[in-house]
Amino acid sequence: METESSGQKGLITLENVTKSYNGKTVIDCVSHTFNEGESIAFYGHNGCGKSTMLKLLSGLISLSSGNIQYDHKLGFSYVPEKFSGNGMKTIDYLQSIAKIEGVESQVVNGLIKDFFLESMINTRLDKLSKGSLQKVGVIQALMAPHDVMILDEPLSGQDADSQIVFISKVNELREKGVTVFMSCHEKRLIDALADKVYTISQGKLIEAVSSNDNAYLVYVRKNEALSPWPEMITNKNRYELKVNESLLRGTVLSLYEDGWEIVGIERHD
Repeated sequence: METESSGQKGLITLENVTKSYNGKTVIDCVSHTFNEGESIAFYGHNGCGKSTMLKLLSGLISLSSGNIQYDHKLGFSYVPEKFSGNGMKTIDYLQSIAKIEGVESQVVNGLIKDFFLESMINTRLDKLSKGSLQKVGVIQALMAPHDVMILDEPLSGQDADSQIVFISKVNELREKGVTVFMSCHEKRLIDALADKVYTISQGKLIEAVSSNDNAYLVYVRKNEALSPWPEMITNKNRYELKVNESLLRGTVLSLYEDGWEIVGIERHD
């Protein structure tokens, strides 16, 4: 299975895929082939269908109609948007996953150190902060990466240093041929990791062409109740965010969804 234009090997093919919840269609009759080794970002406002697409691709949820074809039997590593805690200690949980995956303890210990979790290894998962719990979710996926990495808002709640580590490690996997699918709204993550960017609008998959995009500056008022996105730059009493035109609509919707007040948008030359 190869794409006609590039000769790349098709890995996952969607054939008239539809997914509906309670009568609402989220993914509407989508047909598309994703290639082996690609890094794909799904970008857009909350509720547009990004997470649903990830779960469909990985088989975590069933189709309402259509079909998904895999080039061969695939293994998936998955970082959920909200990693669920339980009563296990952090170290016990990660070591149990390592045992299942056949990973040596030093690999786990190295990732714990890389993500600055040494002081929390004996803390119960359900007592960790959102950001620390998300790191545990990332570590369990990175310790034994499979053919495909599924990342659903992977930087949610993570500190800047951990974000840098995460981007570096995922890029290492990309160099080894791991296929990456991610849902995100951080432009920084898209720029660092994505080969192609898609939005989902009214259930349809639309590729965002960014190579020759015009750039815009979006200004939002500072809000102490909200954590700034990593790519936001302070500009007096507001933040500014540089966005390519193809991603502008999705960015604006995501900002509104997160509670930001947009105070201006202008073309950036």
